[in-house]
Amino acid sequence: MLQIHAAHRTSGVSMEKSSAPEDTDCLVGNWKLASSQVIVDGHAHDLFGSNPVGYLILTPQGRLCAITTAEHRKAGEGDIERAALHRSMLAYTGRYRVEGSDFITVVDASWNEAWNGTEQRRHFRIELDRLFIESAPAPSILFPGKVDFRRVVWEREK
Repeated sequence: MLQIHAAHRTSGVSMEKSSAPEDTDCLVGNWKLASSQVIVDGHAHDLFGSNPVGYLILTPQGRLCAITTAEHRKAGEGDIERAALHRSMLAYTGRYRVEGSDFITVVDASWNEAWNGTEQRRHFRIELDRLFIESAPAPSILFPGKVDFRRVVWEREK
């Protein structure tokens, strides 16, 4: 996921937040990954498969911890297998804050060292027990010469 801006609206899906702005209580809890897609030229791609595995934990103290892994991963001992495992996951943690319908995480540990020390901004809305998150459009690292954004849906764990 790339850095995002609050003004993102190109998906055709309104990302208006159903909860009150600046309300961190609506985010607090354990969330199970329902879907994770990258959107390129209006087309959704399930880069981690149609059934990725992951959790997002948001604490009342302002700590985020997220891990997402692709479906059908295989254990690996060698360099090639371990590199494949690295490419089939995402994980980071840091302190988060809410600004309107965005939450911003200051990353202090990540599977990708380039994220450490950065702010990761995500636009969100909550409907019932679902948390919808989108990143802003940015140059794609997966589809050279294209622009993409991420759309992730989480379900509140009960």
